Amino acid sequence: MINTVSINWGFIGAGLVAGKALAPAVESARNANLYAVASRDKSKAAALTPQIAYDNYDALINDPKVDAVYISLPNNLHKPLAIKALKAGKHVLCEKPLAMSYIEACEMFDVAKESQRLIVEAIWFRWHPRTIKALQVVAAGQIGEALKVDATFTFENSTFSNYRFDPLQGGGALLDLGPYPLHLLAALSGVEQPISLHDLQQNMSDSGVDLTTTVKGVCGEKLAFNFHLSFEQDPKQEISITGSNGQLSFGINDAFTNWKSVSNMKVNSSTYDFAALDPYQLMVEAVSDSIAGVKSWLPSAAESLFVMRAIDQIRVKSFFKL
Repeated sequence: MINTVSINWGFIGAGLVAGKALAPAVESARNANLYAVASRDKSKAAALTPQIAYDNYDALINDPKVDAVYISLPNNLHKPLAIKALKAGKHVLCEKPLAMSYIEACEMFDVAKESQRLIVEAIWFRWHPRTIKALQVVAAGQIGEALKVDATFTFENSTFSNYRFDPLQGGGALLDLGPYPLHLLAALSGVEQPISLHDLQQNMSDSGVDLTTTVKGVCGEKLAFNFHLSFEQDPKQEISITGSNGQLSFGINDAFTNWKSVSNMKVNSSTYDFAALDPYQLMVEAVSDSIAGVKSWLPSAAESLFVMRAIDQIRVKSFFKL
């Protein structure tokens, strides 16, 4: 079934990701329209060329022509604005991390259920064909039983005025970068599996956020993981999944953020190549289809809650190490 309904999207926030990635994705999507953008600076909202620009978030939320909102503001604002939008009858696509904590995320999903509206975490790399193929390869047993996941996501961020360095706004490498490998772990292990943490190393900023986090542990009985996340190191993105009979790995330095460029994946002695495409567009189309009643894959509430529960668990361990 092909969706012929065009969903009117409203953006809450007009920052870098909204302007560079989501606005073009909505414009290119077969079933979406960039109807409105709200920013405290109305000129920034207008720069994304919506049909209407607002300088007030509530005005966009209460616009009856808006079907769905995309939230790309600092992490501490995700919950209050998502809940306000859901109660106003809007569907919500919210940037990762979905919330500041597991409890906040539970509240958001509860309101979505009560409002009979969708709330989806914008973990866009899950829509990339390479990620989908990787999960299929593991499920088919091409590397045997998955035993370990290694992931690295690092870059150097010297803009210390950025919200990423403010603990009150949900800053830190774990909250910003951790959802990527944790969503992969959830997809590989199953969302019901418990996590045991074996080692945690962090470098903290003067403001109290983690600039670097390295965490090792086991998910379920056998699936080990080793995640390295950093705001203060040279750019590096890698994923490898080691199995009982082989290994899968993503191309160098684009493991989580491949966007509009070719990519590849190595599985044992074979290489899979993937054409350049826009996973943001695939995400927008999937959410828009689901809003229109057309079945399409979305990350589940259970997967996002698995991620938030794991982040909380790591933060608790960090607290008791201080």
